[in-house]
Amino acid sequence: MSQKRALLAAAAALVFGAALAGCGSKPQETAGGNAAQPGGTKLDAKREPVELVFYSTSGDFDENGFNKTFGDKIKAKFPHVTPKFIALTKDTSLDKLITTGQPIDILFNSIGQTSETLLNYKMEYDISDLIKKNGYDTSVLEPVTLDIQKQIANGGIYGLPVFTTTLALYYNKDLFDKFGVPYPKDGMTWEDTYELAKKMSRTDGSVTYKGLGLSFSHTSLLNARSVPYVDTKTNKAAFTNESFKNVFETLTKFYEIQHNEVNKDTVGYTKQIQSFDKDQTTAMFLALSTLGSVRFKEGLNWDVVSYPVYKEQPNVGPQSYPTYFYINNASKHKDDAFSVIAYLTTDEFQTHLAKNGIFPVLKSREAMKSYGADIPFMKNKNTQSFLPKQFAPAAPVSKYQNIAFNNLNNAYNAVLLKEKDVNTALREQEEKTNKDIEAQMAK
Repeated sequence: MSQKRALLAAAAALVFGAALAGCGSKPQETAGGNAAQPGGTKLDAKREPVELVFYSTSGDFDENGFNKTFGDKIKAKFPHVTPKFIALTKDTSLDKLITTGQPIDILFNSIGQTSETLLNYKMEYDISDLIKKNGYDTSVLEPVTLDIQKQIANGGIYGLPVFTTTLALYYNKDLFDKFGVPYPKDGMTWEDTYELAKKMSRTDGSVTYKGLGLSFSHTSLLNARSVPYVDTKTNKAAFTNESFKNVFETLTKFYEIQHNEVNKDTVGYTKQIQSFDKDQTTAMFLALSTLGSVRFKEGLNWDVVSYPVYKEQPNVGPQSYPTYFYINNASKHKDDAFSVIAYLTTDEFQTHLAKNGIFPVLKSREAMKSYGADIPFMKNKNTQSFLPKQFAPAAPVSKYQNIAFNNLNNAYNAVLLKEKDVNTALREQEEKTNKDIEAQMAK
């Protein structure tokens, strides 16, 4: 699975078991700052019936999951709207739907999928006028989510963020107890984390315990330096950029620790995460914040602390990775579509998402106080550490991001397996990435 799909999959998979309670359908004031719910829209209660078609290329929702998380709530709030979700199958790929003329009103995808879907199929529609028309207050949203939209829409905005994910540091409490080592703490620097990983990397009898594993695709993509894989101005890979090299070295140096090394069989993400949650021989794991609710359940005595920070920017965490709801420019129901996606950003709906293990996108962290409330095994977890106090600025998103990451991952594996040094691995893969991008541009 690509890092784009893995990110959205982790977020989307959380919603399948969510139980929804219906709510009143009459517009009302909310603490979210957008009057006349939802999001400042001014709807006539006697609107003509309308069907709104939703679609996502994540492939992680079925109709039931969509309705439990979104559809039922939308229908309760807007009785005249019938939400229809088209699940991704081999017969419902985006290109096939467009070829057959299937109407799509709202496309929702992560920022990583935006280029290859919304932009590639020229579905984008600037909703700036609808925002003004409805008095929607964008200041209630996490600022970085708006910055991302302004980047891709040249100052405009194509969609509203509805949920997000980021990175966190998980740890196995039983292993720390076993070896009498104090638990990780919020606010640790990379240096602190490295020293802790050294203490927990050891052998005990015939068992080798690793101090730390990580998801390279996610940790490199959402790095706190805000360095992109590709310079969007030049369309050249940024692997040998000093800041990016620093990110790469920070992540790979953990595997230089004695007993924390990997081999060809264990270098991949699947084996590394299995070592943490199934084998339980890895003490800490750096990965998506969403894994806590979707994967690390009752079988592991885990907790979480904030993602490590650079000592020179102690208050800045990793980047946010939002999923946006976009109105298709071909939609014949743009006003209704905007009303619906605006509602999904209200305090009411965002709190509903948070209770069920999905991270809200509001600037206020009030909804986050309810995070995991409807998930029994999340009780007593350090849930407020899942999101950083401050997100790092959003790195520019290139449409050649996939090409770059695939080559970067080759460099990562080569370094971990001690086949090449950092400088050589990054230089070679940067050169290959530039050639691959040029070939793609030529098409």
